[in-house]
Amino acid sequence: MGDGSKVSIRQSERVVVRDQTWLVKSVTEIADDRTVVTLDPEVPGQKILSVVVPPERLIPLPPVDLTFDIRSLGPVGPWQNAHKLISMTSIKDEGLLSGARFGRVALEAYQVAPVLRILSKPSARLLIADDVGLGKTIEAGLCMLELIARRRANRTLIVVPPGLLQQWKDEFFEKFGIELVMIENAVGFARAQTQLPAGVNPWDVLPRVLTSVDYLKKVEVQERALRTMWDLIIVDEAHYLSESGTPTNPYRTQRTKLGVDLRDKSRALLLLTATPHNGYPHTFRSLVELVEPTSATLGGDESRVSERLERARIRRMKSQIKRKDTDGKWVDAFIPRHVDGISVPLETDEEKKLIQLVSSYCSRTAKTAAGEEDENLVAFAMQIIKKRMVSSRHALSCTVQNRLAALKKLEAREEKPDRAELRDYQEQLPISEKVAERIAQRIIKSAIPTDEKRRKEEVKKLNTIKKLLDKLPERDPKVDALVRYLLQVFGEGPDGKVIVFTEYLDTLAVLKEKFDSDPEFKDRYVVLRGGLSLRKRLKVETQFDEPNIRVMLATDAASEGLNLQRNCHRIVHFELPWNPNRLEQRNGRVDRYGQTKKPEIRYLFYPDSPEDDIMSKLVKKIEAMHGDRISTPDLLGVLWGAEEITKGLTNVDPDAPDLEAVKENLVKTFEDRTKEFVESGKVLLSSTENIGESLVEADELLNAAGTLAP
Repeated sequence: MGDGSKVSIRQSERVVVRDQTWLVKSVTEIADDRTVVTLDPEVPGQKILSVVVPPERLIPLPPVDLTFDIRSLGPVGPWQNAHKLISMTSIKDEGLLSGARFGRVALEAYQVAPVLRILSKPSARLLIADDVGLGKTIEAGLCMLELIARRRANRTLIVVPPGLLQQWKDEFFEKFGIELVMIENAVGFARAQTQLPAGVNPWDVLPRVLTSVDYLKKVEVQERALRTMWDLIIVDEAHYLSESGTPTNPYRTQRTKLGVDLRDKSRALLLLTATPHNGYPHTFRSLVELVEPTSATLGGDESRVSERLERARIRRMKSQIKRKDTDGKWVDAFIPRHVDGISVPLETDEEKKLIQLVSSYCSRTAKTAAGEEDENLVAFAMQIIKKRMVSSRHALSCTVQNRLAALKKLEAREEKPDRAELRDYQEQLPISEKVAERIAQRIIKSAIPTDEKRRKEEVKKLNTIKKLLDKLPERDPKVDALVRYLLQVFGEGPDGKVIVFTEYLDTLAVLKEKFDSDPEFKDRYVVLRGGLSLRKRLKVETQFDEPNIRVMLATDAASEGLNLQRNCHRIVHFELPWNPNRLEQRNGRVDRYGQTKKPEIRYLFYPDSPEDDIMSKLVKKIEAMHGDRISTPDLLGVLWGAEEITKGLTNVDPDAPDLEAVKENLVKTFEDRTKEFVESGKVLLSSTENIGESLVEADELLNAAGTLAP
């Protein structure tokens, strides 16, 4: 009766239901070969439980007083056959991976390594921290297949960001033949419930469920979904489960608390992320604790720390990955990418003066607020203005108008974002684009000085900026530079496609307006932004595959999980985000497994902007380090974690007599932080695993199973 399909239980027998022990009180047959079983709890204080079998699963237990009954002995034949089956699926016997043979994908040897790792562990818990674009979804699917084949993953829960739900569902069905039931929100829950008998909780009985982390983190949903144990839980973009804040002010988010519950309610746990480290050891430690608490001690002898971490995670860089070519030789699996900036020099004195005025206004306003209660809020408001300045004139104009309105009129001001909102926005935790824009606007319109004299000084400076903006021609130099580059790509052939990323909806609107007014681009582009339904998002991705569509305009909603390497190898960053981790996430849309051409990455920047000039220098240094055992996302995490760098970008003043020295010092700060990180923190991230030996071992296993890619 272990499969729950038939009931042969008698009154007063002991059974396991929902991971608890019960005594059978009564058994009543109902229609459709189903049975209602009423159960008394063995634990005092619990209520009587009635279940319907199937779908509920009852596991019989021996009586408390064990007695020998010769009638309970079965024939030896089935016992022998069962043990033969176990030996056939054992990794120790002939080294075969049984589950790998059931997939529909031509595997690379490196993708099997996580399967081998979890099978070698007493508990199948692992942090898969491979580089961006190595195919962590496929690796997770292989692990799941193998555990299913060994009867260790009868019930699986997969938790992903909202925008990746359809991709995971499609990829698992296409590559592994696994149908996932999607419960993305309350509508999805109701849809799943209609397929089950009345009163049955889908979370309790469905074998393989795919859900959104944003839906699951709601308290009432979390309580229902994690009421019973799951055999396997898989979490994508798992770095969002780690602690946030600085070492002196760490804090746990709602997602962090969810991570602990997922750990406690799973027999096997796979965490997937390309960015496990943000420059702060406590965030990395909190992630390791979810899979291997005893390995999360990061102090002590470096070799011992590395040994402990090796039990908890597997990590490979693109530069380490090899594959066999047609001649059987091991060659690099990934084509090195090319990254280069597109300089946008300002032609007129008015354009240069605008950049200088805005940058100077922001830096001096931030410095004036130093030491005050709202120091951090004002500094953050100035960061927003500086970043929007180098994005588009329209984005800058909207921000200047909002700031002016709040400075001039009391009724135009807004309440400060609450601490949680501001914290999540600063940490760049996943929030919708509309919410992010709304929080940014509240920061701009609430970080207002109480001193009237200072308000009037700000109004005067902003009015000067606004007048200069109004005098400048409507054309935007960055838009013109982008158009020139795109036309150059179009001239190279009929099939060249480009993805253009921007951080701001205001800038996206400017690009759409330009493209709609130009016959070279009208009806030849698509837009992918946040807030789209799964159906609309999938439609946009499908349209981008069409020959006549040459450009995708995208916001950062498309920078996680989107796979566009099939027919695109070019990306343009319309502006340089101050968190370059965003650059790497975006680059990973084309610089990933399956790309057959050299990825070409471009970014637009103003050399006349000290902020853009510094960021361009940092990106070049980061790219020069790309490919080491420390991945680019790790180095970017160091940059983002260095508060002195973001603070320095905010405070840099183009009118300062020592401007060049200030810029050099900021670049030097990054170099020092990187050197310090590589020397003291490399053990946290670089793998001690012999990648070459692992590839050969996996290659032999796949050849034996007949599943290796040609």
